[in-house]
Amino acid sequence: MLTLLLQVLLFVYPSIFIIYQLVLYKRSNKILVLNQNLKDTNLPFLSIIVPTKGESIEVLQGLINNVNELVWDKRKLEVIIVSDDSEDYFNELVNKLSIPSDLDVKIFRREKKLGYKSGALLYGYERAKGQLILTIDVDSRLPKDALIKAYAKMVTGNCDAVVFEWTGYTNNNYSSLAKGLIATTVLASKALFKGKESLGLRPFPVGSGTLFKKEVLDELDGWDYKLIQDDLEIGARMAYLGKKVCASGVPIYIEVPDNLYGFYVQQTRWALGTGEVLRNRIRHIINSPYSFTQKFDMIFHLLQYTPIILTFILATLISLLSPFVKGDILRTPLFLVWIATVIGYATTLFILALRLGLGFKNSIMAIGRLTAFTVAISPFITISFLKGIISRNKIYIVTPKGANQTSFQVKVRRIIAVIAMLGILYLLASIIYLIHNYFITGIWLLYYSSGYIYTWLTYDKEL
Repeated sequence: MLTLLLQVLLFVYPSIFIIYQLVLYKRSNKILVLNQNLKDTNLPFLSIIVPTKGESIEVLQGLINNVNELVWDKRKLEVIIVSDDSEDYFNELVNKLSIPSDLDVKIFRREKKLGYKSGALLYGYERAKGQLILTIDVDSRLPKDALIKAYAKMVTGNCDAVVFEWTGYTNNNYSSLAKGLIATTVLASKALFKGKESLGLRPFPVGSGTLFKKEVLDELDGWDYKLIQDDLEIGARMAYLGKKVCASGVPIYIEVPDNLYGFYVQQTRWALGTGEVLRNRIRHIINSPYSFTQKFDMIFHLLQYTPIILTFILATLISLLSPFVKGDILRTPLFLVWIATVIGYATTLFILALRLGLGFKNSIMAIGRLTAFTVAISPFITISFLKGIISRNKIYIVTPKGANQTSFQVKVRRIIAVIAMLGILYLLASIIYLIHNYFITGIWLLYYSSGYIYTWLTYDKEL
């Protein structure tokens, strides 16, 4: 019985998540989001809130220039930049940023820093005068007609919030990791937004690229600064009030991490925040007026890291028991189900990467490196997720991107040391199983160890 449970948790449970995402992705390709045409007259007042910390002046200037080009009545638009930087750097921002004459840009520095990004959003919300509020990261960019189309969706769909569709981009053309993340970002965002909407499900808001009705935020008293994951926490509370979140089908361009450390920081922070929302907000979802299917889907979304976590825990257990196990414990037809699922996902992602213009070789390299790096940071994701569920102590680290990440090489070496030790453990265990002719268990562990070994040997190519 224990062996069967192990096999189900290792092969069936992750397959369910993968298959579900593939189904949603296929559904999204068949759904056309129609937004009525609106002109930039008779529009409501819009406040754009931009939290920032440690970002370069060039990146922030790029955002201001991008917003200035968007189609909207500029007399009814304000940009609220909330800085958590030092006073010296804040003053440098204020002095060096070039603000267009017809664009209302307000730059604040939080003296009392309650919380992290959620606190910065709350700070901006309390100072916003718009009927609509858009939250956006400083390195995100929008197409010229994005605001008009998103608002049109809000009007026609009677939506309380509208999410933009994430499309990844990178300034590092040499990073295979970034290219892989660009493809997976497109796949995931289509599945989680248009795919869910096509089935009558309720997507969560996103941290960068959600247009809210301010009256809804007023009912919620804005964001809860005590929680890290601003999008998931406010999405759960919106569900409790029965609010409707819609997919706009409008792209927002999000810069993706281009090296191991940036990817590690992003994923461990998201895992920490997701665990925290599960602990603090699951009752809001359960007690919401949503249907059982909608509630189940939202909770399922909050469990998105559990396949990675369970796989890591079980792989470690199987490896530590390798000298004592008698029998091929992973020999089961369920192994074939798992293989078919993984192949299906990899094929879908490969085809998408080709459509995005990555080319055959780059697509293979990108998917391979992203897969390996994801497996390799599993232990850290596990710790962060469990810390989010159990602990109230947390540290928010901004996802580093670009060349400035070389300053984190000491931290990277510590991460790599853990990855290398685990990779060797799994490799040795796979050899033990193969020596005893326990081929399925040995082959699976060999596959799992390869992600750690590959990351250990190639991580410096992404610095």
